[in-house]
Formats: sequence, C-alpha cells, structure tokens
Amino acid sequence: MTDRLIPESELKPVVKQILAELFDITPAQQYQRQWYKASQAFKLLDLDNIESLHKRRKSGELKEGEHWRDVSSANAGRANYHYHVGNCREFFESDRN
Repeated sequence: MTDRLIPESELKPVVKQILAELFDITPAQQYQRQWYKASQAFKLLDLDNIESLHKRRKSGELKEGEHWRDVSSANAGRANYHYHVGNCREFFESDRN
C-alpha cells in the first residue's frame, strides 16, 4: 500500500470546513468577535505575510477599535497589536467586491 500524504496547505481548509459543519457554523463565523495577535491573525485571514496586515493598519484602511487595537503595556518598548479577525475578514471580503 502506498502512503498518500496531503500537503498542509490543502488540508487546513478542508479541516476548517469539516469543523464548521460539525458545529453548524459558517467558516466566516468561526472568528467573529475574536482578537488575535498579529502573528496569528494574518494566517487566519489567509494573508501572505504579517507585513501586509500591518501595512493596511498603517494606511488607515483598518480602523482602531474595530479592526485592530494596541494591547501593549505603558512601559513597553514597542507596540503589540491585536486584530479582530471577524471584522477584518468582513472588511477584506467587502473590499474585494
């Protein structure tokens, strides 16, 4: 018998869809009202890299409080951004149409 391997890039969307069906939610609903670190958010949003997410924040396309927030402490040396994946996903989808 030959082992058949599925590349991770093909497996993730299938697993997401199966889980959505099991829990009776749409893939878009999976991330609504949830804030994620930028390093996680760009992957959940199917962006190529983290910089593409930060670039849209810096340009003003993404709105503070709705799409992103700075959760760094007052004494932090650098900003720590979290992104609302559900709101960002909706924005990106409406931006494509």
